[in-house]
Amino acid sequence: MRIANIGKSVGLVGLLLTSLMIGLVTVPTASAVNETSNGEILTTETWSGTHTLTGDVTVAEGAKLIIQAGTTINIPAGVYIDVEGAICAGSASCGATQGSSSSTIRFEWALPADTTVTGRCYQQGNQLLTNTDAACGSGVIIRNTINQASTGMSHVSFNNAYGHPIYVQTLQAVQYGTLVFDGSSAMLDNLAFSNINTSNIIALDFAAPTIRDSTFTLGDDGRGYDAAAVRAYDAGAGILSSLTITGSTFTGNTQAQCGNQGGGRVLIYAENSYVSMDNLDVKDNAYGAFFKGSSGSFGNSTINVLCNAIDTNSYKSTGDFAHTLYLDNNVITTGEGAGITAYDGAIVVATSNTISGASAGSGFGIRDSTVSAHRNTIGPIGGYNGFWVYGQSEVEIQNNTIQNTEKEAIQIGEYHYRDQGSNYPGPSPNRAYIADNVISNNTGTCNSLWMYDGDFQCPAIHVFTSSATIVDNTVTNNAGDGLRIKGSIVNVQRNSIEAGQFAANISHFDNKYGQKYGSIGYFSGNTWTNATQVYNISESRVTVQSEYIPDAGGDYTYPVMLQWLGAECPYVQSECLLLPDTAAVPPRDMPLAIELVNNSTVFSFASLQNFDETKIHVQNQNSAWGSQVREGELVRYQVKAKNSNVAGATVIIKDATGLPLYELTTDSFGFTQQVSLPSNFLLDRNWNHLVGETGVTVPGSDPSNPTILDEDTCSDGYDNDGDTFVDDDDPDCVNGRELPFYIVEAYKFGKGKKEFDFVLSGSIDDIISLDNQRPSVTVEQYDGDSFAINAVITGTAWDGQSGPYPLDVIAYDRQFGLIERVEIQPPGSSDWYYAVDTSGANGELTKENHPFKTWSFDWDLSAHPDGESDVTFRIRSYDGLDYSPITTRNFKLNLVPPTLYLDEPLDGSTHSNGKILFTGTASDPYNGVLGSDIENIWFDVTGPNGYSSHFAIDGAVAWAYQWNFEELETGEYTFEVWASDSDFCDDEQGICVVSTRTVTVLNDNTPPMVQLLEPTGLLPVRAETETILKGFATDGSDGTITRVEIDILDLASGLLLNDGPGPVTTFTQASTVGYSWSAVWDTSRLDHESQYEIRVRAYDGEDYSEEFVKRITISKPADENNIPPQFNATNWQTQITIFCVIDSSSENQCGGGGVIDLKQYFNDPDSNVLIYDFADDLTVSTDDDHPYLIDIDSQGIATYDPAIKQSNEDISSWTVENVRFIVRDGFDEFAVSRDVTFFVQAIKFDVDYTNPGDSVSAKSVAVFNGTGLPGAKVEAKTVSSDFPIKSVIVGDDGTWTMNISLQDLDDVSREIKFEMNGQTFGGSSDATAFEVAVGEEDEGLNVLLIVAIVIGALILLGGVGYFFIEFEELDDDEFDGTQEVEQEVDPYAWGKKDVVGTPQQPAAPAAVQQPAVPEQSAQHPGWMWDQESNQWVPDPNYQPPGQ
Repeated sequence: MRIANIGKSVGLVGLLLTSLMIGLVTVPTASAVNETSNGEILTTETWSGTHTLTGDVTVAEGAKLIIQAGTTINIPAGVYIDVEGAICAGSASCGATQGSSSSTIRFEWALPADTTVTGRCYQQGNQLLTNTDAACGSGVIIRNTINQASTGMSHVSFNNAYGHPIYVQTLQAVQYGTLVFDGSSAMLDNLAFSNINTSNIIALDFAAPTIRDSTFTLGDDGRGYDAAAVRAYDAGAGILSSLTITGSTFTGNTQAQCGNQGGGRVLIYAENSYVSMDNLDVKDNAYGAFFKGSSGSFGNSTINVLCNAIDTNSYKSTGDFAHTLYLDNNVITTGEGAGITAYDGAIVVATSNTISGASAGSGFGIRDSTVSAHRNTIGPIGGYNGFWVYGQSEVEIQNNTIQNTEKEAIQIGEYHYRDQGSNYPGPSPNRAYIADNVISNNTGTCNSLWMYDGDFQCPAIHVFTSSATIVDNTVTNNAGDGLRIKGSIVNVQRNSIEAGQFAANISHFDNKYGQKYGSIGYFSGNTWTNATQVYNISESRVTVQSEYIPDAGGDYTYPVMLQWLGAECPYVQSECLLLPDTAAVPPRDMPLAIELVNNSTVFSFASLQNFDETKIHVQNQNSAWGSQVREGELVRYQVKAKNSNVAGATVIIKDATGLPLYELTTDSFGFTQQVSLPSNFLLDRNWNHLVGETGVTVPGSDPSNPTILDEDTCSDGYDNDGDTFVDDDDPDCVNGRELPFYIVEAYKFGKGKKEFDFVLSGSIDDIISLDNQRPSVTVEQYDGDSFAINAVITGTAWDGQSGPYPLDVIAYDRQFGLIERVEIQPPGSSDWYYAVDTSGANGELTKENHPFKTWSFDWDLSAHPDGESDVTFRIRSYDGLDYSPITTRNFKLNLVPPTLYLDEPLDGSTHSNGKILFTGTASDPYNGVLGSDIENIWFDVTGPNGYSSHFAIDGAVAWAYQWNFEELETGEYTFEVWASDSDFCDDEQGICVVSTRTVTVLNDNTPPMVQLLEPTGLLPVRAETETILKGFATDGSDGTITRVEIDILDLASGLLLNDGPGPVTTFTQASTVGYSWSAVWDTSRLDHESQYEIRVRAYDGEDYSEEFVKRITISKPADENNIPPQFNATNWQTQITIFCVIDSSSENQCGGGGVIDLKQYFNDPDSNVLIYDFADDLTVSTDDDHPYLIDIDSQGIATYDPAIKQSNEDISSWTVENVRFIVRDGFDEFAVSRDVTFFVQAIKFDVDYTNPGDSVSAKSVAVFNGTGLPGAKVEAKTVSSDFPIKSVIVGDDGTWTMNISLQDLDDVSREIKFEMNGQTFGGSSDATAFEVAVGEEDEGLNVLLIVAIVIGALILLGGVGYFFIEFEELDDDEFDGTQEVEQEVDPYAWGKKDVVGTPQQPAAPAAVQQPAVPEQSAQHPGWMWDQESNQWVPDPNYQPPGQ
């Protein structure tokens, strides 16, 4: 019982001791505090209180620098902190004590003691580092390798920093910043910067820090390196990961001025970056912010600067997607510059901004950009315009309030470009959408000497060589023209304009280079007040409708004035009007066609109140119809298709000559705009400035017979009704006038087209019903095709006209719609189901593809009530308006496979007459109108030696087939036979029932076999008149040999000899199944050493044997009694392996190469003089190099040394294969050896220190293994003195092992190198050194400490053990009376072990070659293959069958 509990006690004691020992072992966990003053921080370090740096500090990747709140870091001038790991300064979120306004962290850089010293930012010859300032380099850099979660700053100030240089890839230049984010992101707040030379912050290369509640100041440097407070280059990774600054203040230099020479800089600069800036206070500086190629947002901020507040240039893009810069809810006040500029491709949306000031600028300045400005309040503007737009811009100006501008409230296009001192570009297409704006109090004076001859009262809206849609605007207290339109195209509707001069001043633009560009204007529903003249039109085309025309005011009598100021076109070509370039971008929603009458000022009107033709004043210059008045009627259409309204339809109205007048688009109810079509043409033919008079006399006509006419359509020079007759030539003018004729073309893709014409005699409000082309559908399957259970129907469908189409535009025009769906009505169903569009067109129409160009429909017919029968499908397509004609298909339905019954042959039957007759019947349940559905009877046949056949015969209810096997082998053949119908089991068994028959056919013939026994081919053949060829042939047990054919091939010419032996037809029985044969060949005329190939084959009446081939060489010595040399193949090696050392320059690189003593294998019974050479096989070229690679001396020693003979360095190519030697005697007779290959094996001199961690002592050695040249000596030497220590010889297998003992080292640790045949491991100039250390005998105090701990533990173990053993309650029932006896262990056994060296690997015993045993042949009974002689020999143990 006591012994059982002792186990528990010892366990508890052991647990206690384990805890005790663990407690004794401690792991250092200290964190450094204020430790690093320069160099690298590798772990976690904390700075607190006052910490002084003496040099640069790098926070390594994976390390962390914590700076506690209230810490001051004193830093020498030019010194920086580089953070690759993490920095946590005053932020509790990342592990520091939280900073506050009363407990800030201060980075204090000292000023340089000597400012004349060149700083670290200058390097001689370096084009990037050219800054010589002594303080340059100071700053903090946060790299993209930081741990973002462990990085942050709060309440940190940076003082007296110059800035650290950082290379900016896009600039290919170095920039300077105090806090640099190099691709990194972090959360920072309450930063402050003072006395900074360059930028406070630079963020680049996708850096996206978030900074809030901070104070920034402009960099101030006396040497020209001052810069924006915050700069960004390629910052941000996207709209959701951007450089973010909120709640911060920016101040700068109040002494700087605007312009290139003013010395001003922006406070915020972002280039090619994503930004998010909100709630900023930007003030006390020349410029505000500049966003170049950047996108994001800037909002809810106050900007009060002298020059431009926000400049934008270009845009930021992601792939093909262009991002937008949003400027919202900012209050902008400038002293001189513009509030917002957008130049050179900027994409800006500006909303709800308030802009004022700009004593030398405009509210918005826009050039070559895309801008949307909504709900902004602009003014007062003391310099120029509310909106100044030029270049190729696309602007939307909507819901803005523009007031108190010094010049035009809105100027589209720059007309000052030819004035003196101007550097503006020439006219280019612009487009503006100007809507819902309130414009007031623009009373300034504008000026252009070149364009307008000096001063003029500024209009509210000025459009120059541009396109503009001007709708729903209100203009009040305007001193100049309401609208001034020059060389432009405008759509003006529903505006309320108070004008001090002309309501609408519309004129052409003459560039003074022989080109005049007329304006085009559409005016409808406008309200004009206080104008001196409503419409003043010069050499342009204007249509006005549905307006009240107030009477003229001031010095004007007529509310409408028309002018043609030049000579008559086309007689003076330069006077002909041209379309302005802005026609390429017509105004939004412009109903009027972009066309001009090139020789007339045209004024068309309809439905005008307080107006008729008498209120028009015409001023013509030498032109019969320089000004035309077209009195019109209002016309409106509603477009429908299948009685449904069509929105978005296009309606084009053309005059009688086909000239488009209007291009209209229908609204959501299908209505076009109401437009004016001329019903009468009124001219001033008598030049009295009035139009539309009757019976007037044309000036210049013959007074005796004056021309008298009415100023209407019969005197306007037009064919108004399209009958090809003009004016007096038109019969309509005899008793009346020409009534205008018009052509209407209406269309919408997918809805149809309509074209018609009419004569206008009154107003029109009519419906146009589009004509839609019906779609079409085709089905790929034909009537009578069949399906198995599941019908899969496919086809094609198209709208309009079918293809092919040469171009996309032609495909679009001919189809003019898309197929919306293809519908199928299955058999027995009244419903229509949708097919699947398989075209992949994705709704697009091209010449190659369109929706439903291919389609598919699946229908399960397994439950068809009529079973296997005929089924009918109906197919149609739908284009959204019409259905195609229905296409019907009748198909054959199969539900089950056919059944086959095989009557004969019987299974297991045997056949020997060369044919087998197969008969049987087949049935199928199909009962449709197309008759029997048995298609084929299929056979799968397999037989001996992989024989297989797969074929079919025509099917029938009763069928028969005769199979011919006369050419096949004897054996068992298995037939699998089944029937197929239209759908089941065609070409494969599938689910059909298969009938199987196995039969035996008898039809064998064993191919014969032949051998040439003499000559053997090993010795030359003596040339003589009767050279005997002897051989053996057999046909086994199934026949006889009928002949043996012999061909002789001349290897030199590659031709067969025509005088060789003839066929052998006489044979001698050599065994029960074999025959001997012989033939005579006259070789006496053949040349000495000529080579031939004897080819022999046997024939048994049915098959030829495989060809037996043997090569011979003719011997024709001068002395016929001479005995030729002999070759003895005993011990001849077929391969000699040569080891060559890789990268060795030694002449012994290959150990001398491979050697053969040919005297051991060749002899001549009657001569001692032998000549050794190489045998040349004339049929191959691979042995031509053998004489150059292998040396044979006069004693018959053949040597191949690759190190000497090979010139390339690729050892793998040094092997020489299939070398044969020839030996001649004095009579030129010879003997030839067998082939031998000199195999070259690349081997590397290599050294491996197998136990580098062990010290050499009396009990252990240093073990080195390696590879090298067999037989070479490997030496270990000291590196310091080149003194040999030990050497070994490389074994035959190319490996070696060396054990270096304490004695070899003379008890001293050494560096060892290894050499082999002069080759040093690792290279002679930089040998690889191995440090072999000699071990210490005494472990010193560490051993004493361990002994003390062990003794203490044993004492404690005894005491505690006694406690548990004596006082633990014992249980008698647990004692079982058994005890285990442990074997006593010698505690000093470790010191008695022998030192055992690494044993050498024993050489593998040479393989003993067993004599070859002839291999019997089942195919050739009575014969066996002899491997040693390489030929067939009679089997002495063979017993014929039956014996």
